[in-house]
Amino acid sequence: MDFKKLRMYLLQKQSLIEKTVKEEFMSVMKNQLALHSTDYLTPYLSLWARVDDFDPKQLFHNISNEKSAIRMRVFRRTVFVVHRDNLEILIGSIVQFLEPFKIGNIKYLIKNMGMEEGTTEKIGLDIIEILKKKSPLSTRQIKKELSEKWEGDWIRSAITLLEFDALIARIGQRYIIDKTINWGLFEEYYPEVKRKEINPENSLVAILSKYIQQFGPVCIDDFCWWLPTKKTMTKKLLEKLADEITEIDFNSKKYYMINEDFKAFTDFNLEAYELPIVNFLPYEDHYPKAYKHKEWYISEETVTKLFKVGKMDWGQIRPSIWINGEIKGRWELDWVDKKKSEMKADIVYLDKKISQSTDIMIKINQLKTEVEIFANEKLIPLMKK
Repeated sequence: MDFKKLRMYLLQKQSLIEKTVKEEFMSVMKNQLALHSTDYLTPYLSLWARVDDFDPKQLFHNISNEKSAIRMRVFRRTVFVVHRDNLEILIGSIVQFLEPFKIGNIKYLIKNMGMEEGTTEKIGLDIIEILKKKSPLSTRQIKKELSEKWEGDWIRSAITLLEFDALIARIGQRYIIDKTINWGLFEEYYPEVKRKEINPENSLVAILSKYIQQFGPVCIDDFCWWLPTKKTMTKKLLEKLADEITEIDFNSKKYYMINEDFKAFTDFNLEAYELPIVNFLPYEDHYPKAYKHKEWYISEETVTKLFKVGKMDWGQIRPSIWINGEIKGRWELDWVDKKKSEMKADIVYLDKKISQSTDIMIKINQLKTEVEIFANEKLIPLMKK
């Protein structure tokens, strides 16, 4: 497989060559399955990179008011912003893989914090009863309501387990970096998602199909890392999709694409696009994080500049500069002063060959200016209480 063609094709699928029109920004999030959100700004910057003239107020409104998007823990127990239409298949896919973590969490509370077995279930029932009467409530408010009956750390753990079971949901934000989490009953805010009626096997087949569609070609290792799940389970799921997918040899492994997507890739005309294509992606963007095997888009040398601990599977990938589908540099967006009145983008690292290219440097500096304008004129007003 032609690496150059592959990288460009994936950029095109990611709306990173031709941006999506601003009216369709929610479709970008839906296709991505979720947008990484451990950092509150990441989903907004991920959409800025993919949507023409993106207005962050619209996403904030959809999360905080319309409830057409929600911040929740999904892949690898990490917080993402999820499109409402994807909730059922995500919940059905994730819940069963959280069970070992839940068991470990409860064992820790029993062994190290003196909690009696069965206590988290009792606390969970109390939390649900409180939220039936008044909602939403913050973690602090819930702890205060139950302070005479249960210990605070136990309550916090019970809240985490309820979120993993999709029984409670994060409801709204006052501003986009609001660290106060308000909780409501999942079924009250998203009544169409019938938790007890979800079929996990169907959800897994659906999520694998959508994952392959959006990020393919992918291998079994990629999916097992991304969800996560076991190889034996993934192989069984692939068998159910046998008529829908094409198997190809790539990078010394078996890779998979949806049939229609493989045909589109085969017909893809690399010459139709004028190079260089330069992109800025934010911290922990979902695209580079969707793969376990990353060597096809980042070199070993660059890894040490982008991942804090210097390994692909560990640490957090910093904001990245992409040249024709490969990571060749790093940028950062930081406050200019302690008053937090202005933000500035800095180019922290660039491959030497890239820095010597006038055409590429013009585009990099242009994107640097554009992201600063976006941050200062559109994001900062939404960060204030």
